[in-house]
Amino acid sequence: MNRRFESRSRRRGLATIEAALVFPLLVLVTFGCIEYGWIFLKSQQITNAARQGARIGARPDSVNGDVTGAIATMLGAVGIGSGEYSVSIVPTDVTTPEPGDILTVTVTVPYTNIDLTGAPFLPVPTNLSAAISMAKEGP
Repeated sequence: MNRRFESRSRRRGLATIEAALVFPLLVLVTFGCIEYGWIFLKSQQITNAARQGARIGARPDSVNGDVTGAIATMLGAVGIGSGEYSVSIVPTDVTTPEPGDILTVTVTVPYTNIDLTGAPFLPVPTNLSAAISMAKEGP
């Protein structure tokens, strides 16, 4: 009878040790899935905002304020405030390109402004950025 008790006690001890070894890995994988899913979501939202800004900038009657306003609206709708990102437009004035010339809009968001878990053990990018180029439309 003593042997049975010792055997069960050893099994429970072994299960505890196995759980102690597996649990940190499970936590790491869980937080990694959550954080990287968040990165992919925010990356898509930033790309969509840059695309909308480029679409607005490619119109023949647009000005820089239209482009930055469209980007601010798109990013504001997903919780990224106006001071949390930067916009670069090439050429710097959207009224100067001739029809057919390329207009590039780049939106960059530092990842510290939008991180979800803040887990220090996960490698994350410094910035999320999207650059969209479109041809300027003409009359």
